[in-house]
Amino acid sequence: MIIRCEGCCRKRRGFTLIELLVVIAIIAILSAILFPVFGRAREKARQTTCQSNLKQIGQGLLMYAQDYDEWFPLVYNENGTVGESRYWSDLLAGYVGAKGKYNKNAIPNYANTIFDCPSLDGSLSSSADYLYFRVLWAYWSGGANPWAAYNDMTRIMKPSEVGVVADSEGYDWGVPGSSAGIGVPGEKVTSQRLRNRHSEGLNILYCDGHVKWQRASIGDNLANIFDESKHR
Repeated sequence: MIIRCEGCCRKRRGFTLIELLVVIAIIAILSAILFPVFGRAREKARQTTCQSNLKQIGQGLLMYAQDYDEWFPLVYNENGTVGESRYWSDLLAGYVGAKGKYNKNAIPNYANTIFDCPSLDGSLSSSADYLYFRVLWAYWSGGANPWAAYNDMTRIMKPSEVGVVADSEGYDWGVPGSSAGIGVPGEKVTSQRLRNRHSEGLNILYCDGHVKWQRASIGDNLANIFDESKHR
């Protein structure tokens, strides 16, 4: 008695053109669904790293203030040495593990340190990817040291409400009333120094050391957040 195996003896066939097209269509649909999800997940991770950078910058600011009678560092010292004492980032470098890492050929000049935001790949030249505001600018009245009035912590009545450092591009320091607009990446506009590079928003460090994400669109002006005179 001979038993014939129909399954084994039947000639195997490949996929038909229609079946291949269906598989390709399914893969394309899944890719269209998943790629944006993966992109958002990567950006969320970068946003978290940026927030960590700002928290460490905040700790550096507070440690500096403890060492200098409750004064934040100067935003800019025209008589200082680049990489040593000219910019606020130079003054904080020793407090945040970035001392000696200034590189005028890198972008930002403190690349691969906490002054380097992971969501900004190349930018206008600057020592940091973050803008440091003169939050007490309304106190300025000239004199031998006009910069000093911008940095006295004892004059900041509500530090948890006043922003001091935020995501930017191509600038080192700014004044709330003329620098706090949200600008287009790659465009150097004096009144729009901030950038909403994290999911249509930006990370902001406040004077008490906490960091908060703020939704903002290009063209918005966040001057009030960084102006201490609006929080009394």
